[in-house]
Amino acid sequence: MGYETTHGNALSLVQRKGAAATFTTTLPGTEDPETGLFTAGSASTVAGQAVRVAGDPKIYEQLGLVEENSPTLLFVPTTFGDSVTLGATVTWGSTVYTVRQASPIAPDGNNIAWRVVVEVRK
Repeated sequence: MGYETTHGNALSLVQRKGAAATFTTTLPGTEDPETGLFTAGSASTVAGQAVRVAGDPKIYEQLGLVEENSPTLLFVPTTFGDSVTLGATVTWGSTVYTVRQASPIAPDGNNIAWRVVVEVRK
């Protein structure tokens, strides 16, 4: 048995208590060494629902962050199994943040949710 139902329940709960969130990862273009031409960059997104939760003081210490300025979000992607990547950006409460740490909740290897530590984008 998979965790699709658990994912759906988590998504519904966070949707009631949190807000929509979309994490965007931007990949730069690449240069063709033979022609010197660049290919266009691309972006991938992971949409879902998030709610701010208490952070782990040890993680904040390791990252050199202060929790008041760098929230921890419990994020449930709309699509079961989707992943959040380090360096992705998200707008939360009208502020753009960058992902500094992302820990999956994946009891069977498929991502149900993520604990994501973000900091104000520099």
